Amino acid sequence: MNGSVTHGPMPFPASCAGAPLVVFATMLIDVVNSRFEAEYQRRRKEDEARAVDEEYDFIVVGGGTSGCILASRLSESTSATVLLLERGGTEPEEARVPALQPYVWRSNSVEYPKSVSEQQNCNGTGCTMTVPFVLGGGSTLNGMMYVRGSAVDYDSWADAVDDSSWNFTNVLYYFKRAERNLDLPIAWDTEYHSSSGPQRVSWQQYRHPVMHRLAKAMLHEGVPFRLDVNSRDQLGFTVVQTTTDGGERYSTYRSYLEPARRRSNLQVRTYATATKIQIERGLATGVHYRGADGKDHFARARKEVVLTAGSLYTPHLLMLSGIGPSKHLQEANIPIVADLPVGETLQDQARATGAEYTCRPPLCMVDWRSSQRDLDVYERTRRGPLAANGVAALTAFFHSGKGSQVGPPKQPDVQLLFFGSARGTGERCMDGSWRLNCVSVVAVALHPSSRGSVRLNTSAPTSAPVVRLGYYEKASDVDVVMEGVRRARRLAAPLRSLGLELMPNDCGGFPHDSDEYARCLVRTTSGATYHWVGSCPMGPGDKAVVDTRLRVHGLRHLRVADASVMPSLPSGNTMAAVIMVAEYAADLIKKEHVISH
Repeated sequence: MNGSVTHGPMPFPASCAGAPLVVFATMLIDVVNSRFEAEYQRRRKEDEARAVDEEYDFIVVGGGTSGCILASRLSESTSATVLLLERGGTEPEEARVPALQPYVWRSNSVEYPKSVSEQQNCNGTGCTMTVPFVLGGGSTLNGMMYVRGSAVDYDSWADAVDDSSWNFTNVLYYFKRAERNLDLPIAWDTEYHSSSGPQRVSWQQYRHPVMHRLAKAMLHEGVPFRLDVNSRDQLGFTVVQTTTDGGERYSTYRSYLEPARRRSNLQVRTYATATKIQIERGLATGVHYRGADGKDHFARARKEVVLTAGSLYTPHLLMLSGIGPSKHLQEANIPIVADLPVGETLQDQARATGAEYTCRPPLCMVDWRSSQRDLDVYERTRRGPLAANGVAALTAFFHSGKGSQVGPPKQPDVQLLFFGSARGTGERCMDGSWRLNCVSVVAVALHPSSRGSVRLNTSAPTSAPVVRLGYYEKASDVDVVMEGVRRARRLAAPLRSLGLELMPNDCGGFPHDSDEYARCLVRTTSGATYHWVGSCPMGPGDKAVVDTRLRVHGLRHLRVADASVMPSLPSGNTMAAVIMVAEYAADLIKKEHVISH
């Protein structure tokens, strides 16, 4: 990394060069990056002045969605000292504007590594991955969709790990403890919801007029509407609640960590990359990390080291520390501390673009004058199109009955996601633009059978992890996504009468209503959903990395508390489940070390 830089400039399509929206985006990205660089330089000077090793009760490694919660919860008691290490910078103010998400993604808050290329997915070229590099992690950069999943998901977890404390009845307590639900039609249902937690959840204040047309098309196709998919029933379509309030994003950084940063017993260190967990006689005693000054530092942990670096970097750090598959560690010339199946069962929800629909004025206006009015309205009122992320809050859940992991009828296995974009002369200029004239309908397999892996680069272990996503290794996953593609395309007839036209998209020369065509779309338009879980799964026995109290098997004072511990994917977006796991982990740690709440 050169300063705060995580990647080179990301050019826009040539046909969009000079467009006012692109000029605006470029200027905004430059502003965000200049703030990151200023923070990096401040941190470098502070690190250069730090001459001695430090000691804390708890060290939390990774300031993403879960890490912000753990650092906040563990530092609630003044009797415990906490250090949070985050390899990126602080959440920029621009990330709090929902519609600016696609621009912030182009800043130095994100890394864009590629997965190992596989013929059956991502057109055989490897999938581009979006990896957060900022306090708040995915909750600072994602689509803000607050989806818990089905009760069946968590009951299945409890069965898989042989521990009833992970069933839905029990984890509902932690979902509710986190949630501050701001919408009365949802919050009144206190069996499932709470309005007293730190994490703000609400409907976005603006809904693009295209959303109404899409909803009418789904009703025409017999898809039921669900007001609340986070309670009794999930199947159907909904305008999902998001982690927003008053027209602004509320990441876990903003909801949990930012209010806690004034505490004298909490230290938050940005641009600090953990390189190894110190293990002494089976006990985790601290963390080695590289500071912004480029030098190695060490922080000692009196009670625990808690890993919250996410499903790609938590296994990476464990393996760098000698905790992982023994054969792979030997290949990387790393001394073996514990032989565990780290990184062997990575899961993500495979996706493919099923259809793209265009809309024209006056329904869809993408001119710069309209965008300028939107900016002015948002600046004054926090309302209007910038208070939402296009049409992304609209989503639908189905039970296809296909695939090899067919769950009960109430558990969905297919999700449709809707994304807007602004097109210039035939090319997409900006995905996710608040002013859109194209809607992509993406089909997602929620419970794939295929598995990927996270490995070290054996020739350069400290470099980025080698990720194999494994999408569509199992043919049954292709069948599930194909069903989602068909459903996306069935909307064409009702949408045509509502002002949206299906864009022609040739694939392999196959007839557009054929299975071959749907299968071609699955292979060529697939991509990462960024819902990685399961690379350090919990459970008993030799197929798990942590126990059901999230402690790494065979070691003491080392715990994992992020999405990597999930034994399987929830039915939908993963952020809400990660928040729940972090809340549960904080309770487990406090009880074990007798720390008051």
